[in-house]
Amino acid sequence: MYLSRIIIFIELIAIIGCTDTSPTFQVNNGILIENATIISANKDGKIDKCVGYVLLDDEMILYSGIQKPSVTGTIKNINGEGKFIIPGLIDSHVHLANIAGMTWQNKRNHPKLAKSYFNQLPKSYLFYGYTTLIDVNNYAPDILDEIKNQVIRPDIYTCGQQVQVMNDFMMEMEELPLRDRLEYPFLFDKYNDNIHIPDSINLELHSPRAIVNTIVAGQQGIGIKIVYEDESSGFPQSWELPSLHLMRDLVAQAHKEGVPVLMHATSYDAQKFGLEAGVDIFAHTMWNWYKNPEQFLDTEFTKEHQDVLKQIATRKNGYQLTFRTIYGEVDLFKDNFNVDPALVDIYPKAYLNWLNTEEGNWGKQKIINRAKIIKAINPTLYNYLRAQFNSDEAMFRGIQQVFIQRMNTVAKYLADKDANLLFGTDGVAMNMATNPPGYNGFLEMQHWVNAGISLEKIFIAATINNANAFHIGDKYGTIEKGKIANLVLLDEDPLQNISAYDQINAVIVRGKNYPRNTLSASQNDKNNMI
Repeated sequence: MYLSRIIIFIELIAIIGCTDTSPTFQVNNGILIENATIISANKDGKIDKCVGYVLLDDEMILYSGIQKPSVTGTIKNINGEGKFIIPGLIDSHVHLANIAGMTWQNKRNHPKLAKSYFNQLPKSYLFYGYTTLIDVNNYAPDILDEIKNQVIRPDIYTCGQQVQVMNDFMMEMEELPLRDRLEYPFLFDKYNDNIHIPDSINLELHSPRAIVNTIVAGQQGIGIKIVYEDESSGFPQSWELPSLHLMRDLVAQAHKEGVPVLMHATSYDAQKFGLEAGVDIFAHTMWNWYKNPEQFLDTEFTKEHQDVLKQIATRKNGYQLTFRTIYGEVDLFKDNFNVDPALVDIYPKAYLNWLNTEEGNWGKQKIINRAKIIKAINPTLYNYLRAQFNSDEAMFRGIQQVFIQRMNTVAKYLADKDANLLFGTDGVAMNMATNPPGYNGFLEMQHWVNAGISLEKIFIAATINNANAFHIGDKYGTIEKGKIANLVLLDEDPLQNISAYDQINAVIVRGKNYPRNTLSASQNDKNNMI
């Protein structure tokens, strides 16, 4: 009987993946977290959970196990009894240079408010446990450099500047003149006969090889981001889409450099194209399902939709759901969003007060004004939609609810197929105040739960899946010896209730311990230059 108990104990240790040895360590600037429940993924992608100890020294994790290590040197002890220690969370889809609630004109008019926002920005992400961020379009490196120069901040990576094919969706929407387009580091599509470039332009500088090299070597990008936006979005297609051959060339070049390719692809056709091109990560949920204007509001989940998603799940493509892209718009129509008590920890007081002014409430009207754009460029679609709703505002509320229903359907389908879900928020999409840094992640997690995704899958998506998808799994994503000491200490179990992610005791960034309250905007207003 005694021997069998020993065997069972040894087998249990093997299952939970926590070491049972008690090594000795010499530390210089150590932290020992004691008697906490350690929650982390293992090499098989499953979650280990055990009560034990985590030892840090300077920026690294030295030890994680069930036996208390013997430590000499300078050490601080943290009593973790009744608490839960998890890897720092990763948001793999952010736009840090955007300001939540300000247009660029607002920023020029209120430079002090904008400065206070950026001063608080990194702390707001940490306040909700996001210790690593991946900016998928570093179009403003000066702003990101200023954020990186702050002492208290998450680790920040980028995918460099978003790749744009000549005359693509973004260029057309911005109505850039030809001169500006030619000065842009565009990707030349030699397979598209519609593209004509003056002989004075050196096309080798606009080849997949040159573009990828610029992003990886010149901009330290850890991924390549490109857009595929087709007419199912409601706009008659007047722009150029990347050709399949060009995309395959781009993917091949990115893989030579060891980085993944992300595609903004919100439609059925776009994600089908992405599969054929071999992209690694889909940057949004498939919420556009049909090109036919009279099917714009249909929610029938056809076999064709399912077949594409099944391939995505089977091939283990990364898939960012980004519910907040649409829910952020939904929340613009809520009169009480800006009085959410959680925002006092995210936005400096003066900035939050400005958001509640008439000037600061521009977002809702911008959404409604899209009706005029649709009416001008696609009257067939506009007339169909207005026949379903009695006002432009009701029309957009209806469209948003259809998109959310589709997103829930897709998310649940992929989760049930054990797809490679990646946690990303698309914050700050379109500068919406309803995408508050950090808090946006907690809201995103709640949308995942509402879609029927398990707490285990949410945990995996926000930690190891994100780290592995962007090839930084050697540094982040799990609590293991040799990884960077980015951790979150929770008062509740995140595998029992999503509310645990708002019950943070402390955040550890590169071995430095920050009690949660010290990261709050309400505690830092005097330092935010307001």
